[in-house]
Parts: sequence; structure tokens; C-alpha cells
Amino acid sequence: MPFITEDGEPLASIELGQVPPDGYLLQLRRAIGYREPGGDTVVWAPAHVPDSHPTRQNSTDLASVPHFLWSFIASYGRQSAPAIVHDHRSEVAALIGDGGDPHAALEQRREDDRVFLVGLREQRVPLLRAWLMWGWVSAERYLRHALPLGLVLLVQVLFSLVAIATGIVLGIVLAITTDPIWLLLLLAPLAASFLWGRDWLMMVVLSYGSAVIAPLLIVQLLALLPFRLLEFIVELLSGGQPTQVFRPTIRPPGP
Repeated sequence: MPFITEDGEPLASIELGQVPPDGYLLQLRRAIGYREPGGDTVVWAPAHVPDSHPTRQNSTDLASVPHFLWSFIASYGRQSAPAIVHDHRSEVAALIGDGGDPHAALEQRREDDRVFLVGLREQRVPLLRAWLMWGWVSAERYLRHALPLGLVLLVQVLFSLVAIATGIVLGIVLAITTDPIWLLLLLAPLAASFLWGRDWLMMVVLSYGSAVIAPLLIVQLLALLPFRLLEFIVELLSGGQPTQVFRPTIRPPGP
């Protein structure tokens, strides 16, 4: 197995502690490492320092996926080990950036993001899911270490989504004609991706991958938002106090 324990044995379990118990952060109890196929170097995620209220730098949230996307990409599962190692490597790169060298931090993250993708595939994460996860963590490195470029990236992805959606609609409407405008719109994001040099593939994945998942995400939100609204109403009516609950029994509470 590519992931190993601190003793060099194949990783059989990931020991995590949820702290605080009502929070969302986890602490790694035992270090894990990743050895890329064909290589000798092991990339480690050391055990966190025990803390009842850990900082983001001394914890992990596993795969940093917004909760409303968990039906598509869960925060844990096959991706847990690669995500834990990547979380630590992201903090290492952040220290480099905080030390005054954002370019070096960006380069370090580029390599760490690549290793993350390889680790995902070795854990048998489905290809589309792995590419989408890699694409968005790659975008995050720009937002973290080169914010102006990161904002340009988000704007370009947004325009790419509009171009692809418009191209699809026009392709359907103009299917019986020879007007190529719809095809040009579909290819525009690909052409624009090359403006990012060696990161062109990242932009292709973000543009076309996001276009694939966007309609599904809209359906997901249409189902999720009414439920969240219902949750809010029930919480509001209960007064928001933990003791103010509807008991699942007609037996009166004891003294």
C-alpha cells in the first residue's frame, strides 16, 4: 500500500479524535505517510499535538468539502488519507508564504497538489471525483498564495460556465443549421485555459468539470434549502435551548 504508518507498515487504520466533540475538526493521533509509486521519498503527516480546542494548523477537516456537496464528494472515505497528508503539506506551504516567499509557497503547493491527485487515484477514488478535487485544491493555492490571480481564476471559471451553458443551448437551438457559434463557445474555455501556462489542465478541469456538476448542484440545493429552512423554523419555535425538545414519549419527565 502507498500509505504507511510511522512504523513503516501498510496503513490499516487512521486514528483520529474529534475535538471538541461538538466541533468539526479532527486531530491525527498517529502519523501517516505516503510513498509515491516508483519513489523512495515518504511525505508525512505527523500526529497533532493533543488539544481540546485545536487551531486549524494543529488539526484536519479531512477533505475540505462544503457540507452541501457531501452527496457528491464526502469529506471522508477513500480520500481521507490523501486529504490528511495534503492538509499538513498545505500548512507547510503556508509557513513558507508567511516567511515572505509566496512564489516558493505556490511552487510547493503545486507539487503537493499533484501528489494529492496521485494519492486519490491510488486509493481508488473515481476519476471524475479525483480530478474535481484536485482542480479545486489547485485553485485554492492561488487564493491562498496569490490572491489577485486567484480572483482572476474564479472570474474566468464563471465566464467559462456561462460560455459552456450558452453554447449548449445554442447547439440545441441551432442544431439544424450550420452556424458554428455554439461550437466556438464550447471551445472558448479550452482556449482560455492556455493563458495559465503549465496550469492549463487545472483550468480545463475547473471549467468543464464545474459545468458538468453545476446542474446537479442546483438540483441538490433545491432539495437541501427547504430542509434547512425547516430546521431553522423548528429551532426557532423551540427557543433554541437544548432542553426544549419534543419528547418521543407521552410519559412525563421524572423529577
